Amino acid sequence: MYLQQLLLHIIEKFNGQRSYSAAYHLICGKRSGQTIQDVGTFRLQAYFSIMPKLSRDKFNEAFEQLMENGWVFYDDQQMLQLTVRGKDILEKSQPMHFNGWFYRGNEYIFFKRLSLIVQTLSHVRAKDYRFIPIQKEEDIQIWVKMFLKYHPYQDSSFYLQFRDEIEESLHKVPSSEQAKQIVMLRLTGFQRTGWTLQQLASEFDCGEIDIQLMFVELLHLWLDLLTAEAAQYPLLYQLTENVRIELLLTDSTKKTVDLFEKGYSLEQIAFMRHLKMSTIEDHFVEMAMIKPDFPLHQFIEEKDVQKILQVLERTESKRLKVIRDELPQFSYFQIRLVIAAKGGE
Repeated sequence: MYLQQLLLHIIEKFNGQRSYSAAYHLICGKRSGQTIQDVGTFRLQAYFSIMPKLSRDKFNEAFEQLMENGWVFYDDQQMLQLTVRGKDILEKSQPMHFNGWFYRGNEYIFFKRLSLIVQTLSHVRAKDYRFIPIQKEEDIQIWVKMFLKYHPYQDSSFYLQFRDEIEESLHKVPSSEQAKQIVMLRLTGFQRTGWTLQQLASEFDCGEIDIQLMFVELLHLWLDLLTAEAAQYPLLYQLTENVRIELLLTDSTKKTVDLFEKGYSLEQIAFMRHLKMSTIEDHFVEMAMIKPDFPLHQFIEEKDVQKILQVLERTESKRLKVIRDELPQFSYFQIRLVIAAKGGE
């Protein structure tokens, strides 16, 4: 049910202008020009890459359930719309609080660090120094070893502070008690094994994907809190190191940005990088969406920007063909840039 509600939120945002496949690529965090543009055009940063490993079969199953329930339908243009019943369900559902654009799966790094530290402290307090680490990744183990090396982890005062930071910060997270229980139950300690997704789904009488979504949403909220109140939770804040993504451009786009800032034109960049012009244009659209200082007026005059914005407002559409039919004097690239830079205003 949670995944279905998520899809209703996304389909409502798409407003009949994107297909259900676009929703799948958004949730999985596909790094294509179209998906990145969808994020900016429809202001869907919250849901980007919140389930990178979601299978197409599971997604299709959830979507088919929406159709069977009569919550969505295809309009004459074969685009998805919410039915009256779907809108009613959405209005009655709880708001969702993801922050996928800034975490993109990295919330699991935070949890893996947390779970291995909790497991270690639990065993140390029980004087059991021989245990199998719950996290197998070498980078997680190395990080935790360095963290513990610089803290008096064998002192009870450290254990109590770490425990108190968890309890106090989680108490402040604006999420359901069920979501908080899910996170706590997944932790492993001395003579206590963390629950699997299957066990949690059975306990809370819901699907495994619903458990995953509640888990990710809670981690996003928790990470946001720890970032905002770092001084109050100094130990837990250290676990957020390099988890939040601040440099949002893709690696390939960064290379294009570097060349553009050196004065090269789009054509020159495409030649130098051995890439298609359409790919370079995708990079510039990504730049326009993310960089507040993007030099839009190098590509289109302000008066023409206003013309495109007026059509966007009048037609209530962000479909490129609709805009181009009204303003054939502008290229698709120019229209995409304006939508990326200004379309959400």
